[in-house]
Amino acid sequence: MPSCEMPCHGFCKSCKSCHSLSAKPAMEEAERLQRLLDEQKRIDFEKPAPGQKNLSTDFLYREARGKMFGVLVCEKANGTRLTLKAFSGQYNGLWEVDGWAPPLFKVHDFWQLLNPVEKKIKELGQALTGMTNGSREQQAIVQKRKEMSQQLMKQIHGLYRLHNFRNQHRSLADLFPYNQGIPTGTGDCCAPKLLNYAAIKQLKPIGLAEFYWGKSNRSATRSQATFYPACTDKCGPILGFLLCGIKEL
Repeated sequence: MPSCEMPCHGFCKSCKSCHSLSAKPAMEEAERLQRLLDEQKRIDFEKPAPGQKNLSTDFLYREARGKMFGVLVCEKANGTRLTLKAFSGQYNGLWEVDGWAPPLFKVHDFWQLLNPVEKKIKELGQALTGMTNGSREQQAIVQKRKEMSQQLMKQIHGLYRLHNFRNQHRSLADLFPYNQGIPTGTGDCCAPKLLNYAAIKQLKPIGLAEFYWGKSNRSATRSQATFYPACTDKCGPILGFLLCGIKEL
């Protein structure tokens, strides 16, 4: 059985097996990406300089701080290799950037769902201004706003579609234990983005490595150019499914 001690690993409930992917075959490409980020100081380095201002790496050293980046070395059906790359979450408000692995949902659907509900939630927040603290009216609005936010998150999670290397697909809810909350940001990390995209494109993953780039996070658990394994709370429950089928390719 594959080791579950790899940087990228997880247990698949469908086949009742642990699947893993080594970082070693991807380290050279990951270090190459680090050099490009350091030299070009932007993430649209495949285009002529100076590039888009909102894609500069200056963003990673400000209040928003740094983020995780990842590379996945893959093999095409003809045996040639190529490298996919991803950033975690959004980059300076953007879900999609040319040359980078896309999110696990259709971005148009995401904004179409988010914008009107967020507007209503903000309106409820404004309605709280000047209300007596602890009053029934205030408590009712606070509760309504909370319920709207929770429902919105469930609907957003419902947009995600995860694909593996057995041509199977699942929702986030399918992969988390019943009645267990799905952590915010699940599916937005580099490993899920890369593996999902590789599965859709029918590529064979060879190695996956992730590193942090930018100003250290507030808890000081992430530092510039340091490599880290996939996270356990958000990625752990879904990586087993995403990795399923790799060994048979």
